Amino acid sequence: MIHYRSILQSAIRQSSIQTRGFWRPAVRNVSTAAQPNASRATSRWIRRLIYAGIFGTLGVGAGKWLDNKIAAPPAPGTLEDQMELQGLQRVFDIGLPIVQELRRNPDYVEKDVYENFADKQKTHRLTSGPLAGSRGLGLQKVFWNDKEKKIVSVVFLGPGLEGWPTMVHGGALGTVIDENMGRIAIRHFPARTGVTANLELDYRAPVYSDNFYTLQTTLDQERSTDTKAYANCEVRDMAGRLCVEATGLFVVPKTLKLSMVGEYF
Repeated sequence: MIHYRSILQSAIRQSSIQTRGFWRPAVRNVSTAAQPNASRATSRWIRRLIYAGIFGTLGVGAGKWLDNKIAAPPAPGTLEDQMELQGLQRVFDIGLPIVQELRRNPDYVEKDVYENFADKQKTHRLTSGPLAGSRGLGLQKVFWNDKEKKIVSVVFLGPGLEGWPTMVHGGALGTVIDENMGRIAIRHFPARTGVTANLELDYRAPVYSDNFYTLQTTLDQERSTDTKAYANCEVRDMAGRLCVEATGLFVVPKTLKLSMVGEYF
């Protein structure tokens, strides 16, 4: 009996050991498996928060941009318009490398546009009246090089000049180009007056609103006379990309009496 009892006890002990050995690894496996699962769940939540922040920021930015594009630009003469113009002047003074370069060059003289006209006269002109203010030609400055007979004009083209959303109307560009080439022609004529006889434009790249551009205009001195002036103009963005090329012919009418524009621009 003792022998069988000892055998039975030994079998029970072995069974107990095997049972404990069988369950322990399972418990360890459960605990070690739970840790990676919890880590992966935490990682997923972190990624979701990051994505939500990124797309939320993009959504808010796109909404503000779209709101600015849809909203009517400030009317000329209003306080909001004056604040916009002051901001444009600050960007012009300190934010445009081309302006700093021209101001350092002694061959160029900086001038305001429409200096030949009184304030009352400006309101009746297209570019200084209806197209004035931050929504239109928010800023125009002329840098005149008398040695080379060249003008570099820095202009801001506002959202009110758009023909298609975000893009400046080709006709508005033609108006600005015509005026700039006319300035150099009238500067050349002894009569200090003249009209456009021919204007040709080649649009090379989109011109986007709410941006500064340069109009680099030169006089063809070999072909020009006291009554005819040939001019070339290139419109470029602040990165130097060519957007528009233009040529023009300006004349002093023989039968039409015109007022003298003056010595300025």
